[in-house]
Amino acid sequence: MRQVAGARRGLDMWLVQRASAVYMAVFLIVFLALALTAGPLDYAAWRGLFAPLAMKVAGLIFVAALLAHAWIGLREIFIDYVHFLVARLALYLAFAALYLGCLIWAVDILWSVQ
Repeated sequence: MRQVAGARRGLDMWLVQRASAVYMAVFLIVFLALALTAGPLDYAAWRGLFAPLAMKVAGLIFVAALLAHAWIGLREIFIDYVHFLVARLALYLAFAALYLGCLIWAVDILWSVQ
């Protein structure tokens, strides 16, 4: 019996996308609960929400999960609709650079909160 070469990779991508969706949903519920119980949401309250190390790490994992989720979705769109290989690779490179920049920016923002 012949196996499809990319079948295992497809399952891995599917699992990563589902796991990232679950993490983002749980994070948003917990974050909304914390934000709603924090009182008036002024600048000091927002800084206070992200001051603990656990919240910084959870926020960074959220950003990484969001970017992984989006990357997998865009990859599937590019595979389905961009048939010219050079254009697809250029789009991969452009979005990889954009997502890496977003991740670095998120790290900078979260670790600058005191």
